[in-house]
Amino acid sequence: PTHDMEFNSFEHVMVIGSGVYRIGSSVEFDWCAVRCIQELRRLGYKTIMVNYNPETVSTDYDMCDRLYFDEITYEVVMDIYEMENPYGVIPSMGGQLPNNIAMDLYRSKVKVLGTSPESIDNAENRF
Repeated sequence: PTHDMEFNSFEHVMVIGSGVYRIGSSVEFDWCAVRCIQELRRLGYKTIMVNYNPETVSTDYDMCDRLYFDEITYEVVMDIYEMENPYGVIPSMGGQLPNNIAMDLYRSKVKVLGTSPESIDNAENRF
């Protein structure tokens, strides 16, 4: 496919947002994602946000350098990852949806930053 942007962006870090809100949860995940983006920018990184909820601060056009307003699935995140070639991906700020795909990202050799996929998986295992 052809694009109107360049994707040699190893200086970018991708943050995966919370997706759809649920009453009683998810607002705190948007706050975490926004603070993560702000800190990454303060450290000199460019930021990529993947989220699809128009009610979130993280999807404001001026919050990140690149916004992918798309569903949070393994396939979509991998498509963006392969196209953008970011320095790494932070799934641990977004809550359940990114947590659900963290191990799949890890198995696909995605450089996961922050909480390790193994630790996320252990925390998710309620047995």
